Amino acid sequence: MKKFIILISILTISAFQSCKKEDSPGDNYDFSNSIAPYVTIEALEDIEVAAGDVVDVTLQMRTSLQQSVTATYKVTGIINTPSATVVFPAEETEASASLTIPVNAAVGSTAVFTLVSAKTADGKSLTIGQNANSAQQTFTIEVVQ
Repeated sequence: MKKFIILISILTISAFQSCKKEDSPGDNYDFSNSIAPYVTIEALEDIEVAAGDVVDVTLQMRTSLQQSVTATYKVTGIINTPSATVVFPAEETEASASLTIPVNAAVGSTAVFTLVSAKTADGKSLTIGQNANSAQQTFTIEVVQ
């Protein structure tokens, strides 16, 4: 008799639980991707270099994509590159750009690196910066020696 009462209790609890499926814990997880993919400069701190140095700039994406992404940047000042690109291969979250400081650069001269835009291989524009503030995606390179 005790086994029969336990069996009836288990069946009753199961029946009531299954009636409220929309309220059931575990069925309402949100796996949607609510933050759009974005591209940033890994380190935004200003840097000091010597004339003739090579500066490697690492760009990062929030998430890897199944297609390549082309990021466009510009450099103004002692290095004048109005438009250059770096390509993130498919499934990669980092890409690098190399800048060579001119050997004859004067002490105190600067160059400003700015991330301008990013597009996927199929033409979709990506957000620049984590907070969609592209004005913050810049840093200065200063020649100190």
